[in-house]
Amino acid sequence: MYDLIVLGGGSAGYSAAMTALKLKKKVCIIEKGPFGGLCILKGCMPSKTLIYSARINEIIKKSKTFGINIEGKINIDPNKIIDRKNKIIKGFADYRKEIVEKKKDINLIYGEAKFISKNEIKVNNKIIKGKNMLISTGSKESIPPIQGLKETGCITSDEALELKKFPKSLAILGGGPVAIELGYYFNGLGVKTSIIQRSEQILSNNDYDCAKELENALRKKGINIYTNTSIKNISNGKKIVFNHNNKEKQITVEEILAAFGRKPNIENLNLEKAGIKIEKGIIKNNDYLQTNVKNIYVAGDSSANLAVVNVAVEEGKVAVTNMFSKKKEKINYNLFPMAVFSHPEFAWIGISEKEAREKNINVKIGKFYFKDLGKAECLDETEGFIKFVVDKTNKIIGVSIVGNEASDLIHEAIPLLYYKASLDDLKKMPHLHPTFGEIYSYLVDEMI
Repeated sequence: MYDLIVLGGGSAGYSAAMTALKLKKKVCIIEKGPFGGLCILKGCMPSKTLIYSARINEIIKKSKTFGINIEGKINIDPNKIIDRKNKIIKGFADYRKEIVEKKKDINLIYGEAKFISKNEIKVNNKIIKGKNMLISTGSKESIPPIQGLKETGCITSDEALELKKFPKSLAILGGGPVAIELGYYFNGLGVKTSIIQRSEQILSNNDYDCAKELENALRKKGINIYTNTSIKNISNGKKIVFNHNNKEKQITVEEILAAFGRKPNIENLNLEKAGIKIEKGIIKNNDYLQTNVKNIYVAGDSSANLAVVNVAVEEGKVAVTNMFSKKKEKINYNLFPMAVFSHPEFAWIGISEKEAREKNINVKIGKFYFKDLGKAECLDETEGFIKFVVDKTNKIIGVSIVGNEASDLIHEAIPLLYYKASLDDLKKMPHLHPTFGEIYSYLVDEMI
């Protein structure tokens, strides 16, 4: 009998297995395959590799701004873009697999796992027993029923990351991070791109001003963005009929990308055999990532707590720590930064202004625009702003950044929130000039 059976070898499962090994536990990982998980195979790593190709193209196009004249047509080679991505991703996946296979106390089994009981898993017609279980089977695309979509056909982000022949035009249904990133990618490489979003803004869970700033920047790049919509039907020829601001609109495109988000991939695990409770397709778990069944935990996208890879890694560690330790740990999800990797980027951490208002938290808001930052002017990267959410004691409780290098700039905010720093604390911290990072110091000067 294993000390721990991990269902799924992605970021959460891998992190959990490595943590269990440090605790001298015997582990079995059951992976449906291929090995590597969403982030490496179909998520953050391949998408960021591809997005950078679009960014390079964008930089080349604006080279005249910097006195660099490039003559002739820019040739885009989708085959080379995808081949480069595949080579990089294979390296990541092979490296992780090699680490697991070298560990003598980890048994990696390929196959589809199904619960027989709370201590038994059936895989490849064999029953494997474990004292503890971790469900980390990741997530899958969620596509709502839309009249005509199934019959007309569409691609998901999985297929979008493999396209070696670009469509001339593309409609992306949804306005979340995946939709925005892939919209930037395809538009940046010459595809006429439209985004159709149901709510009044893209990135509907975020602050309106941040989403609107990014939306305006993407519009300037040529992306058609329709918000406040409802899709009526989709017909042959990929004609999309939808209401936009209470008026009927229709567009016809060569391809449709469904980017409505993801849901936990747990449907085929026979969870009922283990007595695990599910509500609205989500496994119920407590603050310690424990399900209603004492020896079974959940982590990563399967938990639906916060579906990003850095959270998945931490959940894997914490779930295993809580399994084998009397001292239980909780995760503070407010300390995890998030980002959308378009250009400009959008990154945030902590409590947003929207969340503060909803919770009746008395806050002060400050903003400083990149157009007023010297380094941004020098590099012609003047779109966007940094935004602080500060409580009544002047403690910084949230930071949002729309702008160049936002995904890197947000890292300064992590220790600010972790150590509960105030504006006065930040004011004492020196910043290098000229940098994008010094935007923090300019904003704090304005707010104090």
